[in-house]
Amino acid sequence: MIYEDLKGRKVLVTGSSSGIGAATAVLFGKQGSFVGVHYFQTAEGAQKTLEQVKKSSDGILLRADVREPRQVEDMVEQFAQKAGGIDILVNNAGSLIERQPFETATADYHDDIFATNVRSIFFVTKAALPYLKKSKGNIVNIGSVAGHNGGGFGSGIYASAKAAVATQTIAMAAEFAKYGIRVNSVLPGFIETRFHRRFSDARRRKEVAEQTPLGRNGTAEDIGAAVLFLASEAADFITGEYIAVNGGLYMRA
Repeated sequence: MIYEDLKGRKVLVTGSSSGIGAATAVLFGKQGSFVGVHYFQTAEGAQKTLEQVKKSSDGILLRADVREPRQVEDMVEQFAQKAGGIDILVNNAGSLIERQPFETATADYHDDIFATNVRSIFFVTKAALPYLKKSKGNIVNIGSVAGHNGGGFGSGIYASAKAAVATQTIAMAAEFAKYGIRVNSVLPGFIETRFHRRFSDARRRKEVAEQTPLGRNGTAEDIGAAVLFLASEAADFITGEYIAVNGGLYMRA
């Protein structure tokens, strides 16, 4: 699918050194967008993403710890100066980090989960807002179906953080509408990325695929395609909403 209106748009994708973020960045590149490829620790992966982006368009490599507001401010400024503004912000950075059930989880773990998955969106969005106001741009936050179903064993705190992302999205959509800024989210289900290769063994991944009505687990490109739709003019009257991309594994009325 080609969205002509995305050509030349300035798109910042956090956490784009691998998985969903990398696929999303590359798909925006194929649309002709100028893409900010952000990473924190995985420089090699981010460089590979940028190389893929540059096969179709152009972009810039950006490094920041999204838990640190000063680093975030510097990253956003760097991107905006190079790109000439910001049209689209994809808040993808986030992680389960490790499985810790509520009973034995540490306070530090709890704080890190929320800093990585929730505060990061606050910091990046706040820094990007002046540019998004000028462009009447839009924001897509990456949540998780775990925010609805509580997640699997040891991921309850992560699920709680992703539920906060859902509420954050709705609140931002209501607040930023006066600026012409749309805010939506995509909720991945079981996606075959490094995330689930780390936290779910092959047997579990096979079981989930068999339980999924569409008969497979998702791909990072499945999520990226939903992000592109929400960022495009095709979704121009959609804000405060989410698209759950999970093959029918979790349905709602």
